[in-house]
Amino acid sequence: MAELKLYHLPGACSRVTMTALEHCGLDYEDEVVNLMQGQQHSPEYRAINPRGKIPALVVDGKLLGENAAIVSYLHMEHPEAGLLPPISDPLDGARQLADLFSISAGWHPSVRANRMPVRWTTGDPEEVRARGKQLLQPLLEGLEARLASRPFWYGQEWSIVDTYLYWNYTTAEEGQVDLSPFPNIASHRARVEAHPAFQRALVREKAAIERMGDAFYVP
Repeated sequence: MAELKLYHLPGACSRVTMTALEHCGLDYEDEVVNLMQGQQHSPEYRAINPRGKIPALVVDGKLLGENAAIVSYLHMEHPEAGLLPPISDPLDGARQLADLFSISAGWHPSVRANRMPVRWTTGDPEEVRARGKQLLQPLLEGLEARLASRPFWYGQEWSIVDTYLYWNYTTAEEGQVDLSPFPNIASHRARVEAHPAFQRALVREKAAIERMGDAFYVP
């Protein structure tokens, strides 16, 4: 069994990887990287992940970054866990990767522009936030339409894609995006929150916050 260590921040997109680890039932160590205090830029963390990003999963001393890559690796290593649906041919597998990449390259930047616009401009952040909302609207509408005929992204069964989508639309909500026009997304949200691996990830994040104490909240 590989030795695993996850670098993360409670509430950040690293929750997707943590949920995947929990769903696979893997033993792993976790360490918080406090982005609010700029710890991602520290020489100590840059020595671990030169990109200065989270999540970062260290597998037997080797770095793997990016949610899409990490969950794809975990799925290949532990297909029996069902992070993604079984595939019938290579094209199916590639389409699953396309879904993960679409979230990381489409949803995620738009959410970030909306939630943290000051990171995208030296000018008026509200203009960036407004553009983020515009970019998110068709994504939300498309997800709402898809969920009208199924409880989860791929149908009747949960996959890690659902948790990744959840993180994006709930984070968008924190950035003043109104989700009330999307009842199917609201139902999806409740189903994702009820997933056992998601619940275990929340417990683990809470424990990490308690270990940090006041340092977690001080910018």
